[in-house]
Amino acid sequence: MRRFAIVVFLALVAAYAIGIPLFLMRDDDPLPSDADAIVALSGSDNTLPAAQALVGGGIAPMLVVSADQKSRDQQRLQLCRTKPEGLVCVYAGQVTAFREAPAIAALAKQRDWDTIVLVTSRYHLFAAERALQRCGDFRIVEYGVKEPWWRTAIAVPLEWVKVGLGETVRRGC
Repeated sequence: MRRFAIVVFLALVAAYAIGIPLFLMRDDDPLPSDADAIVALSGSDNTLPAAQALVGGGIAPMLVVSADQKSRDQQRLQLCRTKPEGLVCVYAGQVTAFREAPAIAALAKQRDWDTIVLVTSRYHLFAAERALQRCGDFRIVEYGVKEPWWRTAIAVPLEWVKVGLGETVRRGC
């Protein structure tokens, strides 16, 4: 049992030592003035307000909201129910970057978008961008939102799992 605990401890140390620079120390890309859409991925209550602020700031005319019918994010659900002009809601089923990416890429292709601004938790930018790059032929501008320290601490090792799955089992779009 002691060896197992040591192996788990060393794996977590390695996950954080490499994961912190890879997942957390990413700078946001410079925001374009001519993006086609702002995409707010699900999973955090912080992404939607940040994406709305970008749309309100004139970065893009369209807001794409990844939504889930079972979500606890009432603001997101209410917005998708009212469907104001300039809003598209994407229901990708089980909400993961692997499910959201094909739906967002299909929408971008259908509307002939060249540039999207991807808004998600800072720690999730790496995995989400890789999933979108496999699915679409458009420029992705990253915009990360901060999360509480405890959520970030939990997310770093979990992002390794997502990246591992995305690079092995879920390679397609």
